[in-house]
Amino acid sequence: MVVINITIGLMQEGKAERAADAIKAMLSASATVVRDGTRITVDADQLVPGDIVSIKSGDRIPADLRLLEVNNLQVLEAMLTGESVPISKNLKPVKPESGLGDRKCMAFSATTVSAGQGLGVVVSTGDNAEIGKINRLVSQVESVKTNLVIQVGIYIR
Repeated sequence: MVVINITIGLMQEGKAERAADAIKAMLSASATVVRDGTRITVDADQLVPGDIVSIKSGDRIPADLRLLEVNNLQVLEAMLTGESVPISKNLKPVKPESGLGDRKCMAFSATTVSAGQGLGVVVSTGDNAEIGKINRLVSQVESVKTNLVIQVGIYIR
């Protein structure tokens, strides 16, 4: 019974770790940044708030961006919003308390550009980005004792 209890606990911890690893794997490795009027490619982990990032069709967005320019920009945000179709982006500002799906003037880290191109200023990176907040929540999941584990614990004592 102790072995079953330990096995279930390890499985639950493993699931949380795999979920966190999967989120990290979704993050972009590089970004095209406009610095001193020149477009250069840098590692995504070198981005800081205020950097200007260029995105185009096929790119994985490297950080949370407030969009400055859009040209038929559509982003697949299913991982954050559950929307199954790409979202058309625009420059119209929204209230800060608006939901993620309503923030059409923003592009979020780890989502994918499905069409068009755009330019945005980095507003959040890493754990401060929306995907980072989800990663933090997944990492804090506590293991839950199932009824089977509780019943087995009663019989072991």
